[in-house]
Amino acid sequence: MNARWQFLSGVFVATAALLGATASGDEPGTHNMLVVGERTVYLSHLPMFQEKGKPPMKHRYQAILEATFANQEGYAKDRQAHPETTIYMLNPEEFVLPDLVSQRQPLQRFKANAVFRGHFERDGSVSILQDVGVTVTRVVHFRELDPKAKKPRELEYLLFGKGGELFLAHRIVRPPDFDQVLSVKAVEPALTDEELARGVTVVFPGTKNNPTDRLGPKKVAGEATLAGSPAVHKKIQMDVGKELYFEEGELRVPARFEPTPEEEKAGFP
Repeated sequence: MNARWQFLSGVFVATAALLGATASGDEPGTHNMLVVGERTVYLSHLPMFQEKGKPPMKHRYQAILEATFANQEGYAKDRQAHPETTIYMLNPEEFVLPDLVSQRQPLQRFKANAVFRGHFERDGSVSILQDVGVTVTRVVHFRELDPKAKKPRELEYLLFGKGGELFLAHRIVRPPDFDQVLSVKAVEPALTDEELARGVTVVFPGTKNNPTDRLGPKKVAGEATLAGSPAVHKKIQMDVGKELYFEEGELRVPARFEPTPEEEKAGFP
């Protein structure tokens, strides 16, 4: 069984089983999330790796959620009025993130303090919605990050979306790594909403998996793997749009996990 199939089967097919043992060990935390999409809203958790000498961190998960929230129309109108702004963020009240995939009773609703235009942890952000009730309609992707996992040599992304509104999120594996979300203008051959809902990962052959070589606005060829039993592999062409979010600083620590020689050659310090 190859690494890509292990990833798909472990994440998209058996997510709840994968996280069942870890959910009980986490304490509540504030899990800030990137907000993308207008017709359908997606939340992408902003993860961090475990730091040296500290207990397991609450943010060691890559999670993408399909969701709705109160006054979503107000958010969409604000986004349309500020097309130059790529970052919108949601600041939730504290909750246990793995409860979203609990085997007993998955968390489907939580409260957010606000939705911000801009990165609310930095200067210039504006609170556009306050005291927001969030409903999770689907967990698109949920995976605990393992700082000792083997990192793919070539770029890998998660493709998600619905109704022609598509996005790519870089698949985060082990430090040093980076978080990136981009819009997608078109995919050929087109994928159905049902195929996207089952989970799609895309590898870009010949492109090194590092921040310098990350995707940008251009047309690229990729190899898509659609989750299922058996998995389906397709060669696709993608017209990649704007970079909506990029972060590497919070994913470059801890110091105890040094890059391998192969990663050093690939461009990681």
